[in-house]
Amino acid sequence: MKPHRAGRPPSKDLVILDDDPAAREDLIGLARVSTDAQELARQIDALKTAGCARIYLDKASGAKGTTRPGLTAALDHMRSGDTLVVLDLTRLGRDTRELLAIVEDDLHANGRHFRTLDGIVLDTSDDMCGELIFTVFAAIAKFQHQQMVKGTREGLDAARARGRVGGRPRALTSEQIVDARILLSAGQTRTAVAAKLRVSRRTLSRALDTAPR
Repeated sequence: MKPHRAGRPPSKDLVILDDDPAAREDLIGLARVSTDAQELARQIDALKTAGCARIYLDKASGAKGTTRPGLTAALDHMRSGDTLVVLDLTRLGRDTRELLAIVEDDLHANGRHFRTLDGIVLDTSDDMCGELIFTVFAAIAKFQHQQMVKGTREGLDAARARGRVGGRPRALTSEQIVDARILLSAGQTRTAVAAKLRVSRRTLSRALDTAPR
C-alpha cells in the first residue's frame, strides 16, 4: 500500500487502515457506527473488499444538527479524483437535503467521486453513470423509503414496549405525502406506494389530490 498522505492524522477511533497491498489510497470508505456490532462489521468487510485503504467511522446520531467527525475527517483527507465509498445511501445522509449537499457540494464540486456498494449501486467516476447521474433521483426515492421503513419499525417497537400495538394510520402527514410523490415520480405505482405507507390506495389518492404542492 502506498504511504499515507501527510497532514494531521485523525483520531485512531475514527479511522481503520487496511494494510492489504491491493488496497487503493484513492478509495475512502465511510461506515456508520451502529449499536449493532455485526452491522458495523458487515460495512467494514464490504468496504475492505471494495479496496478501500482507509475506512472512517461516522459516529454521529441520526439527529439533525449533530457533528459528524468521521465524515469530516474523510472529506478533509480526500483529494480531487478520490472516491468516497459507502455501503448504501443511508450511510451517507440522514435526510435527502444532507445527502444531496454532500454529493453535489462536498464531492462533485471538488472533483471527487461517490460510490455505493449495495441497493441502487452508483459510481460517479464512471462516464456513463456521470451522464445519467440524475437517475440518482430513483436512489433518493429508495433512500426515503428506507428511512420511512426504519422510522415505522422503530415506532412499532416503541409502541410494543409500552404495551401498545401500532396500526394503520388514519391519514398521511405532509412528509409522507412528499415521500409518496417522490416514489411515484420514480416510477412506482400508487398501489405499491400505498402499501409502503400502510394506507389504502383510495386514502393515498385523496391525500395527493387535496394536499398543496
